[in-house]
Amino acid sequence: MKLLLVGGETADQATLKNIFTRGNHQLSIVEGSLAEGSALTAASELLCSGGYDVALICLNESSEESVKQLEQLIKQVASQSPMTVRLLATDDSELASLDNIHQSLALPLKSNELVPLLEAIIPSSQAITKQAVVKAVSKVKILPSPPKVFMQLNQLLKENTTDSDKIAQVVGQDPALVAKVLQFVNSSAMSKGNKVTSISGAITKMGVDTLSCIVMTAEMFSYQPSSSEYSLEAEQKHSLATAKLAASLVKPELKQYTLIAGLLHSLGKLALYEIDTELTKKFFKSRFNSSDNVLLEQKIFSTDHCHVGAYLLHNWSFPYPIIEAIVLYRQPEKLLSKPFGIAHAVYIADTLLKEQELSPTFVKRFKIESILDKLEARAERLKATFS
Repeated sequence: MKLLLVGGETADQATLKNIFTRGNHQLSIVEGSLAEGSALTAASELLCSGGYDVALICLNESSEESVKQLEQLIKQVASQSPMTVRLLATDDSELASLDNIHQSLALPLKSNELVPLLEAIIPSSQAITKQAVVKAVSKVKILPSPPKVFMQLNQLLKENTTDSDKIAQVVGQDPALVAKVLQFVNSSAMSKGNKVTSISGAITKMGVDTLSCIVMTAEMFSYQPSSSEYSLEAEQKHSLATAKLAASLVKPELKQYTLIAGLLHSLGKLALYEIDTELTKKFFKSRFNSSDNVLLEQKIFSTDHCHVGAYLLHNWSFPYPIIEAIVLYRQPEKLLSKPFGIAHAVYIADTLLKEQELSPTFVKRFKIESILDKLEARAERLKATFS
């Protein structure tokens, strides 16, 4: 692994050197404060050489000039080396949500926190930057766009802002999105009682979490792929149900990321089915409704919707725990060695909602035999809600 460290105190550099002496890794360090132009110049020169798996930028003091230089450097990493994972280490919580950052860490860096993070990030990053994935996505003429309104809405929720007027104002930026949200809220699946005519009314009726889910799916599934075999409406409803069920299976601190992973777990299909019309026809002719069809996707497209979706999320700078979940949620055998988390919950939710059988080894490993009947019943209720 190649890692670029920009800034950081002596202790941070010592921590990374200690980690990187354990294996065949390469660590490049740019010393000095970001407020100094020399640090930015040195980092830029190294980036031009390419090949870095991770760029870790440390900001020990958040002066106006250093933040300006930070934003410039992050933007530069994203444009010059788009496949590099971008991490920010800072004690300024307001900087944790900067654009183009995949994950933020607290200073000082600690080995027991950084090592597991790198061990989780690198395999997922390498999986989605394989030539087959990049080549497949490059053939798509019109790629899905990042859910900008949802991201703004999600930021409000992180700030513990539940003011209905502020939320309605954010969603109301896009009249077409408002129309789609209200159409869904008033559909037979959700409609109970009087018709809802405003976003504020939708919040009152269903709560902010459900509204956020609907906004996300309305943005993501905003156009009809060329294949008539693919139903956006069915995918949207399945994604909503998956998000709800998966989020109910994790600890509170993982709920928000799990909701997003559940909503986006099939995102890659929007691009995969646009790669080649004839290949897509062949796929739908050969697929089995009782199977997840990932192996068939790999056979026909040389990649699958999990890796394509994760690749898109990387380009949009989504947090890596979500990206990892998208990569792994159809690989239960790889989840056996990991503690129960986001990917496990999405795997369970997606599988049960499709009325498929969970891996017996997975069920035994995570001791869910005793609650399997309850989970299946919950999945049936959610399917009925979003049918």
